[in-house]
Amino acid sequence: MALEVCVLASGSSGNATYVSSGKARLLIDCGLAAKEVVNRLAGIGVDPRKLDGILLSHAHTDHFTSAGTMHARFGVPVFALPETEAAARAKPWAGSFHRVKECRDIPVSLGDISIETFPVPHGDPDAGKPVGFMLESGGKKVGHVTDCGEMTALGLKLLHDADALVLEANYHPQVIKKKLKDPKFARDWHYLKWVESPRGHLSNTQCAEVLRNVLTDRTKAVFPAHVSENHKDPSRDNNDFGTLSSVLMMALLEAGFKPRVVRTYRRDRTEGKASELVVL
Repeated sequence: MALEVCVLASGSSGNATYVSSGKARLLIDCGLAAKEVVNRLAGIGVDPRKLDGILLSHAHTDHFTSAGTMHARFGVPVFALPETEAAARAKPWAGSFHRVKECRDIPVSLGDISIETFPVPHGDPDAGKPVGFMLESGGKKVGHVTDCGEMTALGLKLLHDADALVLEANYHPQVIKKKLKDPKFARDWHYLKWVESPRGHLSNTQCAEVLRNVLTDRTKAVFPAHVSENHKDPSRDNNDFGTLSSVLMMALLEAGFKPRVVRTYRRDRTEGKASELVVL
């Protein structure tokens, strides 16, 4: 049975990725408003009542804000590591998470989809225990890492030879370096230094380097995730799809592989939309 992958939304305004084996259906993260999650699922023909679970990568609100509503309204189970659940419940701005009556530990499988997690460096203790995911079903593998300051050796090992990768490409390094020298962005200095730190986000060049290390001829699709573009205030953009595409395409040419680069979308200045549904 083929795996289906669709990034419903990706970025600081909300994250959610749909993965299905046909027998099992799940979301990784649920950071958009529930109405938007439901609408985007409907756009790919998915009834939210058919979801077998929501897996939470960490406790930043752009990854879990509507999980409680999806749980309460449609009976979707929510899964997170205990540290991530505790961090989410401790937030006074935790969206609907208080509606999650029972948050279960991340299982080794949901239906016929096996689930392996691995730690990724991101955020402070308020993020809980951030993880990446490797999902597998029917011999097909999907790696998923949307928030990560730097890729670990274990992450590289697990992401190697995946059929599809959802991998962060948050910012373009030259944009951050320019802003750090510009007095107009002085109040953002600490945030920008965090973004480029080992506990912040992966840049285009870091994403490209990960791809050089993990791609094989088996990899059919790469979804660049958490791209910092499309802010209502364009001065807050730290990336754009055209720039990151050129960086990634150079890396793919150097590696000698030709997976499809599938665009993901951030909601803000424009509404954004789900990515293409890719069948592996």
